[in-house]
Amino acid sequence: MAESSGTREPWQPLRWPDSPEAAQTLRDWAGTDDPPLYALDLDFRGADLSDGQFVGAWVSRSDFSGAVLRAAVFWTAHGEETSFAGANLTAADFVKAELRDADFTRAVLIAANFGRAVALRAKFVDADLRRANLGDGIFVDADFDHADLSNAMLDKTSLRDANLANAKVVGMTGTVLGPIVVQPGRSLDGEELERWFAARGATVSVLQQG
Repeated sequence: MAESSGTREPWQPLRWPDSPEAAQTLRDWAGTDDPPLYALDLDFRGADLSDGQFVGAWVSRSDFSGAVLRAAVFWTAHGEETSFAGANLTAADFVKAELRDADFTRAVLIAANFGRAVALRAKFVDADLRRANLGDGIFVDADFDHADLSNAMLDKTSLRDANLANAKVVGMTGTVLGPIVVQPGRSLDGEELERWFAARGATVSVLQQG
């Protein structure tokens, strides 16, 4: 994503959050030219915030469960402990976002961009990450149990101690840092991990730790 050089384009949600407090926070922010959005500990459930430009936003511990956020931009945003469970985040931009302990359980993340994101201990259980870009992201201890990572792209992506048990990885390509948990109590790294990926239709090279 290119850095913004001026005023945001006028934008309003397709549907406001059910929470009056969250809705008012969005109205106040949308009516100014001074990003970023500051919205900690708020409830955005029920909202359709598609195409929202939340560059540098502070949404830590807020609840976006089930919200629609197609093509929303959270570039460099703070989403620590934020819940996106069940949200539609198709083509969302999380480049350089801070997502420690965030919850993406059952979220739709098709073609989402997590380039250089920091998502330690984040939950992606049952998430749809087809064609997602995880390039240079940090997903240490993240949980991808039963996630669909088909055709996802990696580039020096750190999945150290991440759980890929039961994950679908067919078509995944790129380079990764392990070790990775492939079933409860079993982690693989190096050539063994490369063979595990290959057996599941992925073309992934495992980088050696420096």
